[in-house]
Amino acid sequence: MDEISHKPRSVKDLSSHVLTRLEAMLDTPAWHGGGRLPPEAELARQFGVSRPVLRKALVRMREAGRIISRRGSANFVQPRADVVPSAADIQGLSIQTVYDMKRCMRFRQVVECAAAEDAARLCDPDAIRGIEQAHQRMLTLPPGEGVFEADFAFHMAVAEAARNPYFTFALGTMREQIRLTVEFTRKLQDRPSDQVAPRVVDEHSRVLEAIKAGDPAQAREIMNFHMKQSVIRLLGEES
Repeated sequence: MDEISHKPRSVKDLSSHVLTRLEAMLDTPAWHGGGRLPPEAELARQFGVSRPVLRKALVRMREAGRIISRRGSANFVQPRADVVPSAADIQGLSIQTVYDMKRCMRFRQVVECAAAEDAARLCDPDAIRGIEQAHQRMLTLPPGEGVFEADFAFHMAVAEAARNPYFTFALGTMREQIRLTVEFTRKLQDRPSDQVAPRVVDEHSRVLEAIKAGDPAQAREIMNFHMKQSVIRLLGEES
């Protein structure tokens, strides 16, 4: 009996076979947080197919929203929400795709620009000290400690400085979605979780200085710039 008679032979069958294997690979826990796929040549060798066959499978993965291509270069796996449903999952607000991330960041842009503006208008000394402490924490982050907590603390401090509990409530309920977005962006850039990006620190510093100066318009403008840069860092495109 022909031992290979049951193997897929056409390009279509081969790509479907590779697609099934790719989906199984991405369903493993190692890929739940997203990340960069190996180069096409390496994946083709791993699956024992040609690159054209592999590309057909990758196209179908992109169409299904499982992976994205950043500026036509490497392929990146979309992060998944935790397997155990969270409160956000139940409300239909879990982060599943880059489109979800962009919508999340757009909402952040609206909320955080308003918070920065009000914080500068109030210019409360105690609140400003809280922002300064959060900013300093990011500057002195110990090796091995993830950046997200320090970054989120800075944004929460700005929201608290607006002295409007709805700002802190809105931002606080988005914590998990923001974490997933930040972690995925860092994976896109191949940046370790404990590596502080100088440009992010600089943007935070400019927000802080505008609030300290009591300049609402400038604080809003700089926070708006910071939020737009976050979108660019995610996908290399304007929001």
